[in-house]
Amino acid sequence: MTPFQSRPAEISHPDIGVVQCLSVGEVTQLLGVKYASLEHWFDNPKLSTYNGSGITARKHGPQAISDPQAVDNEMVAIQKTLPKPDFPGLSGTDCLTLNVSIPSGNHVAPLPVFVFIHGGGFAVGSNWWPQYDMASIVRLSAQLGQPIIGININYRLGAPGFAASEELEQAGYKTNRGILDQRASIHWIKKYIGGFGGDPDRITVAGESVGGLSAVRLLYREEALISRVVVMGGAPPSVAPISKSVAESSYEALIGALGCKDLSSTERVKALKAVSIEEVQKAQNPTLPFIPVLDGEVVPYSETFSFIQSKDYVFKSKSSEAVMVIHSPLDASIFAFMGLFSQRESIASGFSDLTRKFLSSHHSAADRLLKCYGIVPELDDQDALLRVLTFGSDIGNQAAARVFAARFPQDAFVMEFAEPNPWDGPFKGHSTHILDISFLIQNYNASLDNAQRVASEEFAKAVIAFVHGEKPWEPFSVSGAVAKLEGGHLKHLKGAGAMTEQYREMANIGEVIGFDTLMGLWLAFVFGSS
Repeated sequence: MTPFQSRPAEISHPDIGVVQCLSVGEVTQLLGVKYASLEHWFDNPKLSTYNGSGITARKHGPQAISDPQAVDNEMVAIQKTLPKPDFPGLSGTDCLTLNVSIPSGNHVAPLPVFVFIHGGGFAVGSNWWPQYDMASIVRLSAQLGQPIIGININYRLGAPGFAASEELEQAGYKTNRGILDQRASIHWIKKYIGGFGGDPDRITVAGESVGGLSAVRLLYREEALISRVVVMGGAPPSVAPISKSVAESSYEALIGALGCKDLSSTERVKALKAVSIEEVQKAQNPTLPFIPVLDGEVVPYSETFSFIQSKDYVFKSKSSEAVMVIHSPLDASIFAFMGLFSQRESIASGFSDLTRKFLSSHHSAADRLLKCYGIVPELDDQDALLRVLTFGSDIGNQAAARVFAARFPQDAFVMEFAEPNPWDGPFKGHSTHILDISFLIQNYNASLDNAQRVASEEFAKAVIAFVHGEKPWEPFSVSGAVAKLEGGHLKHLKGAGAMTEQYREMANIGEVIGFDTLMGLWLAFVFGSS
């Protein structure tokens, strides 16, 4: 984390007025700026407006309704903790805030804007978490002579963001409110960032995991919102949207848990508005899917490998220029931290048996896949888990990144983040999920050795250059060109050297039986189905 102490500061905005903010080591920070208002926890977001009297932005806004302990859980997955600011509390109505980090000094031209959408499975996450503080990368950008403005946003999660039903729609409350929140934040940035020295026509949105998927989905609508996207460990297909019928079932369970099931529709919607934060939090059964819903509008596609490769997968954005897609060799490590494999009797036998059953009409493919990853029943669980997670990372992250990049109509830049996790934990020495964003934003540099600190800064330099409109390396369309960050060096690869023999064999199997079939196998293993 940054060693700099914050002190009170002020900045003037032509529409907002004087903003009471903070100065943190050559960076001006606005914290907890409300970009949209809500009357209740499932309301549609309404963009904030101002009368010129100014605002105070010196403390983090509250976290959207979600697990308060999730910040610690994510740092367990990173395998390294950071000092935390005071917990800002939870809110169902005041949670739509963003934090703005602006490099100090006078800048001749408007600065490009770098917006971050956190991951967390649409269930957890917040912009107050210390690993997402943008001050360090903004400070580095200024030192490099390529200054950027950094912004990280909150959006609604779980039931407040994604509970959906025909009843709510008829009452005027839209589906996929969490995604509408994300869009509202970009509309706020487009409208107001110019007054802080930012360029509203040069907005790059980055996201980790489902945050990356959310960033991609901003490109589906026919509007000029953003120009560039950075996807880290979340290229589609990653988390498929659910159907309206599944969403309806989750809603029925929710209103049952909240004691509203026997009311009339009008009475029920009125009662739901009065439900407390604590009641909403308690009613969110973790087995119920409160995630994006395929509604044909906000979420128009159910992304599968075959659909992404088809002509029906269209990016309607009028302003998109390029994407950067990043994957890590052990991105699937996050599923282990979720505890999904802790009760398995034998991971090797379980995966082998499931593979042969799931691919029963493709016997040779099953044999090839198990041989490819060296999975045999006698492996101990830790060794087997690493091999299975490597397969999950290859199909769910690397293949997703490559297929998506190949389909994107403009320049797509693919990178493998292969720096090993240096910290003690079950996956020390492996390139784990969320490690990429931890390196990129620069908040862990004090806990890295010199070589990895160099790697962290090289990574940030490439992304900052991309935000400035540059081509950090050759696009994927040139012989499958990729970059690989490993050992403190950013290597440029293409052709046969751009993938491992193991990945190539998995991809060859996928070409025969379908990448969606392999993804189905992986998800069946993760979630214990057959």
